[in-house]
Amino acid sequence: MKTKVMIASLALWMGFGVATAFAQDFSKTPYIEVTGKCEKYVAPDEINLSIVINEKDYAKKQSLEELEKEMLKALKNVGIDTKKDLTVVDMSSDFMARKWRKSEVKLSKAYKLKTANAKQVMQVMMALDQIGISEVSINQIKCSKIEQYKDEARAEAMRDAKRKAKILTDAVDQPLGKAIYISENDFTPVRNYNRPMLMKANGVAEDAIAGSDVPDLDFESIKIDCRVNVRFALD
Repeated sequence: MKTKVMIASLALWMGFGVATAFAQDFSKTPYIEVTGKCEKYVAPDEINLSIVINEKDYAKKQSLEELEKEMLKALKNVGIDTKKDLTVVDMSSDFMARKWRKSEVKLSKAYKLKTANAKQVMQVMMALDQIGISEVSINQIKCSKIEQYKDEARAEAMRDAKRKAKILTDAVDQPLGKAIYISENDFTPVRNYNRPMLMKANGVAEDAIAGSDVPDLDFESIKIDCRVNVRFALD
């Protein structure tokens, strides 16, 4: 029994010694550490809108179903695939007392609409404004290929790190070895619009409706900022 314990202790000590020696050898490896960077700007191709229709907002007595039909028709007229890009988010009712012991139910319905670009957003806003739907806001702007672009930025940042390391080592005639440590930090903001951007903001939509053309507007590009810290061994 003692022999087994001694063997186990010896094995543990030898393993610890090997690990320590390896760590010490690694720490003694001469290296150069640099930071590689890549900034990439990509155009958004998915703009999510929030649309809310309320029966109580309309002077003429229209049911929610009638308002919805008008909305669907208006969206289809500007090329929106309502079956694919329009979804119902929430439906609620508001009980409003009008007379003694009488009440009238007013319904409201919220939708999420996916559009592709700023021009399509403006077309939607103009079309809905013409039928009296004004509660429209931009919730989020995204790029559907953001992960692909982030991977491209990572690779470019690594190439930038190697380029910098090569410049520094060539200056002292030192051969550059393999990468022995890589740490990545990337920052890609997703724009969430908590404050509604209404159709009539700044009078843009009103001027557009009065004219014949849709304003030539565009959303700000999404910035991908990727950074990597890399250690290269010195041969």
